This record gives sequence, structure tokens and C-alpha cells, in this order.
Amino acid sequence: MPFVFVLIVSASLLHGDAAVHAFAPSSSCHQKNSLSLRIPADTCITNTIQQYASLTTRARERYDINHSRLHSTPSNLSNDTTSDATSTSLNKRDYIQPYLRQLFLLCRPVNFPIVALFHVLGVHQAVQFWKATSSLSTAATSSQSLLVPLLKYPSMMMVLISLLLVTSTSMITNDYYDARNGVDTVEPTTNIHDSDTDSNNYEHYHPLAAGLLPFTITKTFDSYLYAILLLSSAFVPGVVSRLLVIGGAIITYLYTVHLKPKTWIKNLSCAALVAMSPVTSGLAAWHVLCGGAFLQSQGIGGVGGTLVTTGSSRLIFKSPLIFLVVSLFAGIMSREIMMDITDCESDAKARIVTIPVKYGKKFASKVALGWTLVSAFGACWLPLTSLIPSCSVDSVPVTTFFGASYSALISSLTSFATNSDARSLLLSVVGSVLLVQRAFAVWKTSGDDVNLAERAVREGFLSVLLVLASFV
Repeated sequence: MPFVFVLIVSASLLHGDAAVHAFAPSSSCHQKNSLSLRIPADTCITNTIQQYASLTTRARERYDINHSRLHSTPSNLSNDTTSDATSTSLNKRDYIQPYLRQLFLLCRPVNFPIVALFHVLGVHQAVQFWKATSSLSTAATSSQSLLVPLLKYPSMMMVLISLLLVTSTSMITNDYYDARNGVDTVEPTTNIHDSDTDSNNYEHYHPLAAGLLPFTITKTFDSYLYAILLLSSAFVPGVVSRLLVIGGAIITYLYTVHLKPKTWIKNLSCAALVAMSPVTSGLAAWHVLCGGAFLQSQGIGGVGGTLVTTGSSRLIFKSPLIFLVVSLFAGIMSREIMMDITDCESDAKARIVTIPVKYGKKFASKVALGWTLVSAFGACWLPLTSLIPSCSVDSVPVTTFFGASYSALISSLTSFATNSDARSLLLSVVGSVLLVQRAFAVWKTSGDDVNLAERAVREGFLSVLLVLASFV
């Protein structure tokens, strides 16, 4: 009988409660000892061995089935736990490849041209300021002749790649946590290739919330992009530019996880992240221009002399780049508040305390209008002061504008058509007026017209392009 006891214990350890219930007839053999009808001991042992063998056979069959399922390539990946466990042994490339289209659209590629434009503007401002201050800039060395080669320089291309990665990771991380926390709610579709990606509804494309994209795949892809971003940041020229890229990557995560639920801070961090792009590119271009290797490759000998010792702060605070940063920061603040007005109801349900949720849509529309006026001021002030006699960027003498003589104003208007500052003023004024007009229309409705606010955000793209073109 000890042999039977060992079999029962081992079977119960391997198969749990099923083995105990399976051996119920064997235990009944011993319970019937007190009865007149007795079953021989060898019969009980035989039945026990047969039942144990049957159990082990069925367990082995179940193990073979599960093992074959685990190591077989699934025909269709899904969001459930079974597909997640199955996909662990798959090759990573095969794991992500079926969803490359959804992952690419999740990066919001419509923002890539804007990021590239910010990059070009930052480099252009650095080249212009170098030309105005460096003793090496001659009449033959124009800013246009240096801009294109500088944009093609390998280290500057790494700056652009890093900025694009910062934008992509921010979009993916934001959509991931919004879908997981229930902020993005859309009707799920059954076909994975059914995605509403037309230009009209592109901002409302949420494949995670719709069930078109598994969360595990999105998280894996986002981690890959962050790893590539960290690697590319090592090739960004200049310590300050490199720190800005890494800081931008950190802000993209902190914004979604920690800063987004906080009033004001979420808008300020998002605006600072966007305004950082031209500063990063400008400082990187400044470092390349002062390094000497790029200038020597262009046939310009020596280094920028005193420019190397003055530091990068001169480029930020003594050049038109500061006006570009102010205009961008204020414009993004206005746009973010407008978007919060359109998402006021969904944010309130998700307990995201935005400005319109906490203070009301009327107050939010006033704040958005105020930031739009600041953005217009930053875009128009530089070309305006350049056209007024005795005005300078460093001193900003407002009284000179009102105290200018009549003949000086006439001479300024005469050279209006041939001056590059006049072109910049025209572009900045037209773009700023359009932006202020839309923000004013939203303010008149106290922010209650959500469709008007959405249209102001969507149609403001052309106005922003005009404002940015004024800095070229």
C-alpha cells in the first residue's frame, strides 16, 4: 500500500484536484472494508495504476497541444492575453510588421513638415547672425550659400532626426496613455485595415482606442524610438543642443504621465517643447559654424574668432531668434487652450483639469486671445522696428516710433517695397491678423461654439505659415 500512497500523492501534486477526484474509487475500496462486501487489494492497486496512467496520458496530450500552440506562428495577432503570450517567442520584426501602417500614422507624420520648417528657421537665424557678426563673412559668403550645405551637414541632419523622433515619441506616448486611461473613446472597428485617415478626421485617429493596434506592440515600438532617439542625441553638435534634445524627450514622457493633469503646467510644457525646436537647431548650427571644420570644407579659413568665447547665449538673446521663440511659444499656448476648449467635456469626464474645465470656457477664450496677441507682437515687432528710423532691436525705444518726423516716415514708406523687412512685416501682419481674428471670434462666443474653436485651430495652419515665413 505505500506504493499506492506514493502514486496518489504524486498525481495530486501534478494534476491538483482532478487527481484527487479521479482516485475517489480507490479510496472507496478502503471505505468498504467495514462492509461485508470486500474488494481484493490487488484489484484496488490495478485500478489505481490504470487511472494514474490515464491521467498522465491526458496531461501529456494537453502539454503537447499547448506546446505546439506556443511555438507556432499565429495567423492573426490580437489584443487578448492569448496572443500576447503567443507572441513572446516570435521574432520582433514579425511581431511589429503587421502594424507598421498604424504605428506610422500614430506618429502623426502630418507634423513632420512643421518640425522640418522649425529646423530650417533655427539654422537660418544662426547663419544670418553669424554673417552679421563674424569678421569672416565677406560679400561672397552669403547666408544662402551657407544655409543649404549646413542643412546637409551630417551632424545637422542628426539634429533633424532627433527632433522628428521627439515629436513621434510624444505623439505615441500621449495616445498610449490616453487610450489606456479612457480619455480617447471611439467606436472599435472589426477590420484592422479600416482606418479613417483622411485629412478631415486625421486629428481624431486613435487606433489604440479603436482596437486596431495592440497596446503591447505600441509600447514596444515606442521604446525602440526612444532608444534610437537616445542614440541620435549623442551625435547632436553642442552640449546645450544635446541637453535640449534629451530634455525634450524627458518632457514628452512627463507631460503625458504627470504634467497633463495639472492646470497651466501642461500647456506651458507643450508650448516650451515646440518653441525648443528652432533654438536647438540654431544652437547646433552655431556650434558647427564656430567649430571650423564646416567652414574649412566650404573654403572659408579660420574660426569665428571672438564668437567662440562669447557663448551661445548671444545667439538666443541678441538675435531675431528670440522673437521667433516668443511668437512660437505664445502661438502654441493659444492653440493648446483652443484645443482644450474643444475637448472640455471629454477632459471633464476623464478628470483632466484643464483651463476651461477649471475656470470655464469664457475665461479660457480670453486667455487664448491674449496669447494670440502676444504671438502677433513677437512676429511683427522686429520688422516694424527695422523700418522705423532710430529703432534698434537691443534698446526697443517705443517712443521713437511715435516721435519720428514726417519726412523720416515718408522715406521709410518709399523704401517699403524694396526692403526685405517690409516683406517680413507684410507676412507677419497678414498672418497675425488672421490668427487674432479667429481667436476674437471664439472669444465673442465665450468659447461655447465648439465647432468654431475647432475650425479656428484647423484653419490657423496657413496663418502660422505666413508668420513663420516672416522670419526667413
